[in-house]
Amino acid sequence: MDLKSLIRNLLIHAISLIDKLSKYEKEFPRRVSILAIALCWEYSDPNYKESLREIFIVALTRMGIAPSTMLIDEDYKIDGHYKSFSSYLNELSVLVNQLKYEVSINSRTFLLTQFQKQVWDSIDHNKIICISAPTSAGKSFVIYLKIIKKLLEGNTRIVYVVPTISLVNQVTKDLIKLLKEFSIIDVDVFTGIQKDISSRFIYVLTQERAISGFGENSHFTELNLLVVDEVQNIERVANDSDQRSKILYDFLKEIKNQTVIDNIILSGPRLKNIGNLGFDIFDEISYEAETKLPPVVNITYSISESGKRYYFNQYSDIYENPTTIEISNPSDIKGIGGTQYNNNFHNYLLSILNKIDSKKSNLIFSPTARQARKTAIFLSENKPNIDSDQIESLSEYIEYFVHPQYDLAQIVKCGVAYHTGKLPLHIRSAIEDAFSSNIINNIVCTTTLMQGVNFPASNIIIRNPYLFVKRRNHTENVKLSNYEFSNLRGRAGRLLKEFIGRTIVLDESTFEVEPTQDSLFEHVEKEINTGYGDYYQKYKNDIEEKISNDIIANDGKEKHLLTYIRQTIFRHREASITRLTEVGIDIDENQVRHTIQSLDQLEVPSSVIWNNRYWDPFDLELIFQYKKNKEIESIPNNIWDQNLQSALIRAMANFSEKLPYYFKKYIGNTDEDKERLKKFIWSICTYATDWGREKLLREILADRDFSDNASDGIDNAVQTITSKVCFGLPMLLKPLADMSPIENSVLGIIETGAFNKITNFLISKGVPRDTAIFLKNTYLQEFDIDEPNLHDVQIYLGKIKSNLSPWIESQIESVCI
Repeated sequence: MDLKSLIRNLLIHAISLIDKLSKYEKEFPRRVSILAIALCWEYSDPNYKESLREIFIVALTRMGIAPSTMLIDEDYKIDGHYKSFSSYLNELSVLVNQLKYEVSINSRTFLLTQFQKQVWDSIDHNKIICISAPTSAGKSFVIYLKIIKKLLEGNTRIVYVVPTISLVNQVTKDLIKLLKEFSIIDVDVFTGIQKDISSRFIYVLTQERAISGFGENSHFTELNLLVVDEVQNIERVANDSDQRSKILYDFLKEIKNQTVIDNIILSGPRLKNIGNLGFDIFDEISYEAETKLPPVVNITYSISESGKRYYFNQYSDIYENPTTIEISNPSDIKGIGGTQYNNNFHNYLLSILNKIDSKKSNLIFSPTARQARKTAIFLSENKPNIDSDQIESLSEYIEYFVHPQYDLAQIVKCGVAYHTGKLPLHIRSAIEDAFSSNIINNIVCTTTLMQGVNFPASNIIIRNPYLFVKRRNHTENVKLSNYEFSNLRGRAGRLLKEFIGRTIVLDESTFEVEPTQDSLFEHVEKEINTGYGDYYQKYKNDIEEKISNDIIANDGKEKHLLTYIRQTIFRHREASITRLTEVGIDIDENQVRHTIQSLDQLEVPSSVIWNNRYWDPFDLELIFQYKKNKEIESIPNNIWDQNLQSALIRAMANFSEKLPYYFKKYIGNTDEDKERLKKFIWSICTYATDWGREKLLREILADRDFSDNASDGIDNAVQTITSKVCFGLPMLLKPLADMSPIENSVLGIIETGAFNKITNFLISKGVPRDTAIFLKNTYLQEFDIDEPNLHDVQIYLGKIKSNLSPWIESQIESVCI
């Protein structure tokens, strides 16, 4: 029997199996059916595909995942109509099954999966909807569509919360694109809290920006819809080191008690008890929309060693045990094992990449940002340059907007890049666009791509789960959990992008089966437990002693919880007992009364305590007394003050000595050599002054001497700016600025890196800071500096965008009219 007849016989058996299993309602038969369709479509003889097309369309629509038919029928993808069917019954079957999952917005019809339609309907009939689904299930898309539907129905007060700036920018772009498609021109989309705002808005915010909307006068009083996406990390709320989880939890509790909301959506990947999360936070029954069935197939391949023999293993959702073959020529994989990223490993990685279709897109996971760059350099040195105008323009864009010696500008010429937290935001945006457009096919990335970013890849390649390069002490030997790795694998293959996503594990021995798993590389769910109860009970005696005696905790595991308790009592007084009980803290009524009396005796203005919820009120009193006694001086309230840099340096130095807990929390370790610490503070404050005065990143970097290793220096500078200048310094010095007799906006200016009205407007609409400044300094010079007509700015950018670099054009699409 020749190969073609074998393939034909296998297809006949597969078609029979698909037809049978696709009729079942249960998850496992459908999972097998989807896997069979995906593999048959990818590997069948091209001559059979026209016949398979009709059969597979019938099966996919029957299972409620009709959108996937776009991958096998180009006509439907283009104009919404299938090629002709040979059978009228098949055509009728498809039509009937599609009608179940279609939704209409104005005159447009959208075809959803069964799960997406469940989410769509549940929002109409329930106040709180909790969504749990695989990464590739398309949950964000159906939420976007529902937002458009609500806007057209007059529901125009919407807040959408996501964990990272990258996700803020992506959601903003996606929503504005849909607003334009539906000609909704009277709703503003903002990425930061605005002082003056109409009643028609969409806020797309991180949890840090969202909680800033609450103060003595809450910015959010009534909302039509609140969406909180990627909610899975909220369980870390009791962890002192995880400020973001704490902020998200506090935001949800504040909004529960202060805001009237029509609809609330909480969403995350593969969460066991997400419905309970809705009840725990909002004290109301929640509707749980859940699916474990991904509309695309994820297959994991791994390489293992046993008795000096090497094996290639294939894991899928339908088998408990892998399919295994021995590797007959192991010379290419001598880099297996160990943790060092040397030439042996890199050659091993390169041999894998060379065996993958060059048209496929690959995400290569790296444990650290520095290693990601080194691995990308190695790959670029062993791949030919790509002769492409798009590649050349990307290289020139990176070189011009960062630094002539920046490695990334040369690396991209070979179709390779890296994506880490040390990448400037405007460059990160360009790299993401280039990858999504298949201009770049290989990206070496860190965990920055794990949470929700719509960054479809054909393949994920990972060596091991470790987040370190060299094993040192116990505290540094951190690694991805199996749940996190499961979500990372979800980056491979996305709805309407590819049928099959593959993960390639280069060293299987480094992964372990966790107690909740039956086998290696199965998809893992996460159970969420929130609140402070367990943590409070652990440190209850210490906390009660400090509350009873008005003691300030200098450090220790209980300090952040003590701060939370005192802040809650300050805000809600006698009602704080109920608030604290809600989150698992059973504080005594007498202690609450005592604390209220003590707080009432503080001299620090109440507004300062309100605006600094993660500071112990007694620590704020200390700062107030230091300032009153002139031991700490005020910060200038003008970004152009000639003494600004020196004042920031003195303030940070004082905080490092007098309030080391907060300095360590927001800036770093205070135990360093005094001279090194002094230089570090000087560097932060120098960057902060330039950043706030709208100096472009490339100009800031041009002033630095990068004689040894330019890219290392650039990465460190960018990391200092993004983590210390834009976040750490403003958080550390905010109490001091809030004590100014007049409003002090300097720290807010440093945080955003902008003072000009045009620049701030563009940033608020999702344009990266450096791109906004560049446009303001060049193409928008003719507009009034003090009172620009921002509507005219948008119209003008719409007219000139095609004359700009394509990488800038993409970044300003969300603001153009």
